[in-house]
Amino acid sequence: MRPGQSAEDRLREALRARADEVETSPDALPNIRRRTAAGTWQRSLRTALAAAAAVAAAIAIGVVVVQTSGDEHRTLPPGSSQSPSRSEPPTSPSVRPPSGTAPQEVDLPAYFTRNGRLYREFLPATAGDDAGRLKAAVTLSLQGKAKDPDYKSLWPATVEVHGVAISGSQVTVDLGGVGTAPAEAKLAVQQLVYTVLAAARYTSMGHSDGVRLLVDGQPVARLWGTVDTSGLLRQGTLSELQAPVWVIEPDQGAVVGKTFTAYVAGVVFEGTVRVRVRDAAGAIVYDQSVQLTAGAPSLGEARVQISLPSGRYTVEAFFVSEKDGSVQWVDDHEFSVG
Repeated sequence: MRPGQSAEDRLREALRARADEVETSPDALPNIRRRTAAGTWQRSLRTALAAAAAVAAAIAIGVVVVQTSGDEHRTLPPGSSQSPSRSEPPTSPSVRPPSGTAPQEVDLPAYFTRNGRLYREFLPATAGDDAGRLKAAVTLSLQGKAKDPDYKSLWPATVEVHGVAISGSQVTVDLGGVGTAPAEAKLAVQQLVYTVLAAARYTSMGHSDGVRLLVDGQPVARLWGTVDTSGLLRQGTLSELQAPVWVIEPDQGAVVGKTFTAYVAGVVFEGTVRVRVRDAAGAIVYDQSVQLTAGAPSLGEARVQISLPSGRYTVEAFFVSEKDGSVQWVDDHEFSVG
């Protein structure tokens, strides 16, 4: 102990030195989920309790611990007070790659289409640096690698991502094999733009202001001769492009416990959606009206706890038309209760 140094000072220095050794792994969230699925929740609980004790000790000696995140997105943790973005459904805190790391597997957001609207999934990809993550996300999106069979890509099967370059807050994507214009060419371009801007939150960039597009290394003024791509491409209007209702969790193909949380989001009149679960035979085993945290034009979210016996199920979210009582904009995921 140095002359004049108190025990409190020494403990504070020790805590700071230990904190400096901690590095955030880019695959932290996927690994936690894998451990949970494998039945190792006890170890996770012990880790969480140890972390809570460390925070309590830090507070006791006057050390302030501040947790920051540059992203409001994939899945807002239960009890979070953050407001979801109006440009994208709620997501989890972003996991950004430490500089100089080797390629690792990480979940990345990718957008797809269904019934003329955009939907998003998080998919595993192996990438190291920022450009690698963006390229991986765009490749997953344009090549239609969605887990949910209802989600499609509007881009032709021949499309290739030659490369991705980053300059400040702008991203340039170089494509090849773009083929002929799809029926919904403007939505196809927005599928690309939304994917890039969402994936940018999972890099050290933190965000991107827009996307520039090249085809075979050359700028194009009009993609497929119909869509103006001469300037910086930005996200279109939320209400016109993104689906009004999303099922976020359970994810497509997920295995959950007998008591689980259904997490939905949407931009819906008066913020009222319906959550329904069907068993493998199609029989309705759960049906509940749910109030989102906000109504249109804002994006709202809701979580409901459901208990079911083991088996295979489909969770649905939709809203009922005020005009004629018809079911509108169903989004669904198949999952299993272990």
